[in-house]
Amino acid sequence: MEDLYRFSLAQNIEDLSEAHALRLLRYEPRFPESEFWWLDKDRDLQGKVFLLRKGDRVRATLRIVPVTACTTEIEELGLLPDELKGDSTVWELGRLVSAPSHGRDLPYSRLLFGWASQWALANLPIKKVVSYCRGGKLSGFEASGAKVVAGPYEIPERGDDYYTIVADVAEVVQRLTGYGFGPLLEATAAGKMDFSMEDLIGETRVPSGSGSVGQ
Repeated sequence: MEDLYRFSLAQNIEDLSEAHALRLLRYEPRFPESEFWWLDKDRDLQGKVFLLRKGDRVRATLRIVPVTACTTEIEELGLLPDELKGDSTVWELGRLVSAPSHGRDLPYSRLLFGWASQWALANLPIKKVVSYCRGGKLSGFEASGAKVVAGPYEIPERGDDYYTIVADVAEVVQRLTGYGFGPLLEATAAGKMDFSMEDLIGETRVPSGSGSVGQ
């Protein structure tokens, strides 16, 4: 079952611990002197944490939180556009990290972004996601339908090449369908959570130069 991709939402402390371990693995080398701001567990409990497993390991994770549920990170940083404040259909997208993919594997982050977008559109009162990302990751988000609304700007202790992005979730799903993710997204809408490589590989293609999304 090594080729089985399993998508899910975190349901318990063990699931969240696996998400935290991957965040730690990906963020700590970049921010060795900073506090563990990426393990903001209170916000995890206010939103939805998504996981992609392959084999017995978590390969990607992301979180969405309604901007009305708590003080989201993007609001705390002063980067939430005024027109989105108080809108219950806007959710913050954050903590999108993944392990490197190899060989025939499709980018884990893009697979999870697609699955989570379709699941959220079908199950949550969500229309848009708002987030921030480094300049080097912009092309991946823009290829998925996101638009830059502010930046570049500096986040203390993290760098000066960050941008605020906003994406219509329905457009994300439509855009990824155009890249050949249609079978994945249609099956997700029908409730499917486990996929083989053959389920995914089909006509799926990733736009040149934008294989992954992440923060």
